[in-house]
Parts: sequence; C-alpha cells; structure tokens
Amino acid sequence: MHILCENIRTLRKERGMTQKELSEKLGISDKTVSRWESGVQLPEASLIPALAEVLNVSIDTLYGIGAPAADEAKAAGTDEKKNIISFKIWMVAGTLFSLLGSLLYRYFGSTVFLSPNIIDVDYYNTAKGATADIFAFVGIVAIFAGIFAVVITKVRFAMLYKPQMPDSVFAENVRYTGAAIVVYSIIFMKTAPEILSFGYVVPREVYGYILVAALSGVLLWYRYQLKKRGIPSTKPTTVTALAIGGVGVIAAIAALIWRDALTFAVAMGDEVSYYSWGSNTSVGVTIDAILLTVSDWLILAMPILLYIDLMIRLRKIR
Repeated sequence: MHILCENIRTLRKERGMTQKELSEKLGISDKTVSRWESGVQLPEASLIPALAEVLNVSIDTLYGIGAPAADEAKAAGTDEKKNIISFKIWMVAGTLFSLLGSLLYRYFGSTVFLSPNIIDVDYYNTAKGATADIFAFVGIVAIFAGIFAVVITKVRFAMLYKPQMPDSVFAENVRYTGAAIVVYSIIFMKTAPEILSFGYVVPREVYGYILVAALSGVLLWYRYQLKKRGIPSTKPTTVTALAIGGVGVIAAIAALIWRDALTFAVAMGDEVSYYSWGSNTSVGVTIDAILLTVSDWLILAMPILLYIDLMIRLRKIR
C-alpha cells in the first residue's frame, strides 16, 4: 500500500475523525476517503494541500518525508490534550472568580447600598461601613476580572483551532462554555441590575433579563453548530425552554407595570399604605415581589434547559 494512503488513515484516526467527517471537510464523498485508505485510489494532487491542512500536518509528512506520521500525530494529540486542559482550568477559574466576586458584592454591597432602612444612616461614616464599601468594590472588580479571563480563554482557544475545531474539541468547548453561561446567567440576573442600572434609565431588572437573553442566544448558536455537524438538537426541548423564558418575561412585565402603577398612585397623593417601606407590608408589594421572583426563575430556566439539551446531544460525540 502506498505510504500516503497509510498516513491518511493513521492521521485521521489519531485526530478522532471518521471517514465521513474528513470527507465533509474536504468536500468529497466518504467513499472516496475509504478508497484512499484501502489503497485503491490516491488523492488528487489538487486536494493534497487541503488534506494536509485538515489533518494539521505538512505535505512532506503526508508523503512520509521526515518524521513518521504516527509520531507527528502523537505529538499533535499531546498538544491537543494540553490545550484542552488549559482551557478547562481557565474557564473554571474565571467563572469561579466572578461567582465569588458576585457573592462578595451581594453580601457587602447589599448591606451598604440596598438596605437604608435597616442600617443606621451614620453607617457610611463608620469604619465598618467604609470596609463594607471597599469589599463591595472588590467584588465588582472580581466579577469583571473573571469575565475578562473567560473571554480571553475563549478567544485563544478558538484561534488555536481555526478554521474548524475537531468534534471532540468542540464538545469540550461547548460543555465548559455552557456551564459558564449558566453560572453567569445567575450572576447577571441578581448582580448586574444593581451594578449597571446607572440613573435607572429603565427598570433595573431589565438589565439582567437582557444579559441572560444574550447568553441564551450563545447556547442557541451552539445548537446550530451541532446541527451543522450532523447532530441536531431536540426541537421540543428548545421550544419548551424558549416558551418558559417567554412566560418569565411576561411575568416580569406584569410585575413592573404593577409596581409603576403603585408608584404613580403614591405620586398622585393616593393613600396606599400597602406600598410603604415600613412593617405594614401589603398585597401590592407581595404581588410585585412574587411576580419578580417567579419571572427570575422562569427566565433562568431557559439557559439551563438549553444547556441540558446540548449535553444530551454531545453524548453522540465520542
């Protein structure tokens, strides 16, 4: 058998590709690849550069000139494992850093900024108040530092595997990116509205909803990429996730309208004691709080369900 045919088969297997996957990348039929590997037919000269690029080797290596193809493939496989391990470590580290920053801000920031009726008004002038303020700021910095680490890791990983990742590498990319998206959806839902709602141009909850919707869009894009690789997602799961998210948005809009109506009533001088901040909590505030809580969970369920669907589909990639 020609050395070229043997090397094509060896390199393809070392990279975890099937004959069909290799043929799709080259724009030919899988039967043609099968004929190459069995020695019945040699590749056309015009396909050799593309074949070398897909298999990530030099043309000389394809023809057995220089280092043996098996050795080069083994080295490439080792580099791939190192790249994946590095990707996993940085994705987890960046996500956890943001999560810890969010918890830090929620604990100290909520105490300092969001509970003026619970804390003494002179709290800001005490050493304890100043310390809490510093820790809240550190939490915000940690959130953005974690986001920066995740984004840089994603960009570097994508650049390593241009123009297209092998299926096994793509699966790891989706698993860890999807997990990060779920965590960041929770962070953004609860923390981003307080950090980003400068001037309350729009109701502060809207900022969280927009960010979660954007992250869910990334998961839908991965669903599309899987479909292009011949692994379609289950439509009922996707439709259910989007429907639940839509119901959450409707509940949020209802809550915001209810709250604005009560605010307007107070501004017009209507005596509505159920909107007071004291102990006399009423049906008005209860409905507002319940609707917002329900909407938060429904909207968060959308990326979670989309991620679960992706995990089920990725089981088909070996």
